[in-house]
Amino acid sequence: MSNEATVFEPYPFKVGERILRRRQGKLEDWDVIAVNDKEVTVKCPFHGMELTWKRSSFWYGGETAEPASSEN
Repeated sequence: MSNEATVFEPYPFKVGERILRRRQGKLEDWDVIAVNDKEVTVKCPFHGMELTWKRSSFWYGGETAEPASSEN
C-alpha cells in the first residue's frame, strides 16, 4: 500500500467562471451561475440546461500528502 494519498478538497468555484468537466472521456462546458456552501449551479452555454452539484470534494491540483498515522 502506498504511503501517499491524493488530496481532495472543495474547488473554490466563482460565479461567472467557465469550467470544463471531463466525464466519460468527453469535456463538458459549463458556466457557474450560483455558488453557496453546499452546492454549485452550472449552466450549459450551448443548450441552456442547468444542473446543481453538491460541493462535496472536487480534486484539483494533483497534490498528494502522507496519510495521518493511525498510531497513538
